[in-house]
Amino acid sequence: MDKNKLFLGFVTAALGLFLLISPDTFISFFVIILGVASIIDGVFILATTRDLIVDPQYKTIVTVRGALSIAVGLLAVILPIAVAAVVWKAMAYTLAIYLVVSAAMQIYTITKLHRNGIMIRQSMIEVFSSLLIAIVLFIIPAQTAGQFLIRIFGIALLIVGIGLLLIQWKSRPELVVPDSVETVEDEEK
Repeated sequence: MDKNKLFLGFVTAALGLFLLISPDTFISFFVIILGVASIIDGVFILATTRDLIVDPQYKTIVTVRGALSIAVGLLAVILPIAVAAVVWKAMAYTLAIYLVVSAAMQIYTITKLHRNGIMIRQSMIEVFSSLLIAIVLFIIPAQTAGQFLIRIFGIALLIVGIGLLLIQWKSRPELVVPDSVETVEDEEK
């Protein structure tokens, strides 16, 4: 029995149950996590990608994108903790709009990077991921649709988690305890 897969099964099932029981808390948690990720992304953008090519427009766009990422991330983390539940929806929409604007800015910077011979595969993945998360953030705050989708996702995670646990239970090594142990001596002696 693989202990890592067993742990993964427990965690997945627990997350699925959490999504079923309290979708509103999950939305709040999700917004804060995205805020922290946005702050980290902004710092990374400013620290590493700003000086990839010598183009003043590229540098300006990347600097604005990094600063915007840090500002929106800070708002997503600080405001919902300090203010009432109405802010959760506002921050979800703000993060979604930021992700769309950030993706548009990154598409521009991707063209500049591509012209200068720099690999753009990871940047393209980031653009598609940003747009996908933005779509999810636009859908989640809609009370009925968002909670319905979160509960469906929770059911799926619960089923996957229980499935992983069952697979690990079925594949555990069998321990056979003998009733007695006899040694067989050579009969030639």
